[in-house]
Amino acid sequence: MKRFVSMLLFMSVFFTLFATVGHAAEVIPKLYLNGKLLQSEVNPQIIDNATVVPVRTVSEGLGYQITWDNAAKTATVNHGNDVIKLKLNDNIALVNDQMVQMDTTASIIKGTTLVPLRFIGEQFGLGFEWKATEKEVHMYEQPTVPAETTGWITQISYDGGSSLTINYDGVVKANKPLLLENPKRVVFDFPATAYSSDLNAQFLNGQVQFEVTDSTYLDGFRYSLFSNSPATARLVILIGDNTGYVMTEDLGKIHLSFMSLTDVPVDPNASIDPPVVIEPENPPAASDVFDVVIDPGHGGSDPGAKSVLNMWEKEFNLAVSLKMKTLLEKESKIKVHLTRTGDTYPSLAERVKFAESLKADLFLSIHSNSAASASIMGAETYYYRDNSKSLAAIIHKHLIAGTGTKDRGVKKEAYKVIKETTMPAVLVEAGFLSSASDAKMLFDDASQNRIASELVAGIKEYLNVK
Repeated sequence: MKRFVSMLLFMSVFFTLFATVGHAAEVIPKLYLNGKLLQSEVNPQIIDNATVVPVRTVSEGLGYQITWDNAAKTATVNHGNDVIKLKLNDNIALVNDQMVQMDTTASIIKGTTLVPLRFIGEQFGLGFEWKATEKEVHMYEQPTVPAETTGWITQISYDGGSSLTINYDGVVKANKPLLLENPKRVVFDFPATAYSSDLNAQFLNGQVQFEVTDSTYLDGFRYSLFSNSPATARLVILIGDNTGYVMTEDLGKIHLSFMSLTDVPVDPNASIDPPVVIEPENPPAASDVFDVVIDPGHGGSDPGAKSVLNMWEKEFNLAVSLKMKTLLEKESKIKVHLTRTGDTYPSLAERVKFAESLKADLFLSIHSNSAASASIMGAETYYYRDNSKSLAAIIHKHLIAGTGTKDRGVKKEAYKVIKETTMPAVLVEAGFLSSASDAKMLFDDASQNRIASELVAGIKEYLNVK
């Protein structure tokens, strides 16, 4: 549990002065944590010359878990591996089963448990500032890094779909993750781990927060230094219903891939799922002209994954899509539409709306993959709805012929653009940008021409266009 011994003399003087002023003037201060006003039905109070604060408000503001046992009249705060127990009308708290005396007893006002601010500061490792003019108490976390730190997280990156990658220096290992509700989230704690100075500089109010709007499985994530002593980095990932994940590790990298619970491999160490065996269905009925939507993934502000050749996924996706457009424009029975023709970023919802507004006959999204290990390579094809199974089987056959890379099979996945469209829709991952051999193939002009030609052949085969 974090302690700031060097601050104790200052804090004693600080709280003595503050309590005296508050008692005489009946000041009810406002309470801030890391610059954010903490909202509570009960404001901080001054009881027996001690400032008391709502423990739930402070705990939840720091991301700690707190529970109330009505029978025992006890509040329990869980902070990493540390446990604090506070009993109503008792001035003795249990901190990891050790008795700690507080300035005054824990009390309840309007159903809210209040405990001394000095105790909160010492046990939660917070610094303080009293702003007399504004009548405000400011609490803030102090990101010092203790000597026992063995690893530093240098980057946490989101691939724009359903994966996160954690880059680090030193030794970084995750504890067993916690799955929490309301909101549904998975919490990873990394003991003996801090953040690099570059990442620390990005923290706002003690954390970095990222909202995800266009993913089937992810709603957002945030990370912070959960504890300084011992050093513990925390990553909280907001997830959708029926969401599972696979974690893979490589030297200096941890990769988290989120997917439907039904698609999580039985063996969590398996890097490749077995291919889905699909029997082709009957092709669609003949039409005068078919509307085909080609979706070059990512683009603009969303570059996608970076290749080992220092080129971006969005570049490959667009290059192959434009080559397909040129070939499809030669077909009198096919009218081709691209969701983007330049380096722009239409949202996933806009891509779905675009295809639906055309009442398209077919939707094909072009992507390339990335993994934590450079040894993983190959091409995959994804579908979600049953009306897309036969299209996936045909497109994948031609994708393997065009790329010449390892066949990783056809898989079911709830990617937004193939889940929320209503026409037959598939998404291809033409290879791994993290693999030197795949990346070289993907950014080779002759290979791109071959991939485009094969995918067009697959479209024509499915639509029965001669």
